[in-house]
Amino acid sequence: MKQRTALILLILLSIGMLFPFYLIRQFSPAYRTGFDWLFHTDISHIAARFILYGVLAWLASSVFSNKQKLISPIIVVLIALGISILQESIQLISGQGPIGWDDGFDILVDMSGAVIGVFVFRWQKQKFTTEDTELPHTQ
Repeated sequence: MKQRTALILLILLSIGMLFPFYLIRQFSPAYRTGFDWLFHTDISHIAARFILYGVLAWLASSVFSNKQKLISPIIVVLIALGISILQESIQLISGQGPIGWDDGFDILVDMSGAVIGVFVFRWQKQKFTTEDTELPHTQ
């Protein structure tokens, strides 16, 4: 994947993650059904957040790394942490409910996904990078 494409996907994913989609539930029964199905159980909620933040971290690593230099995993996780805290803050401000232990748990799940996303990117970069070969997104 080219860095420009990864950057566009990173921006769109970040905006999508910050938008309070649960507010739309009240206006569309079909949307409410799909949204409730996705987030009805704790395990589906955890899996969705884990995957989203893993993809976010993978994309951020891809965008901010090049053939010569890898971005620090700490910076990528801090980017994900900032988005996670901002997302939880938007939920709080838009009236989803008071802050609670579940918000902290969501942030922990998000950071777990981000760490795995960074590890997958680094493993992939190490596996596919040789002296004359590079990852498709760095070409």
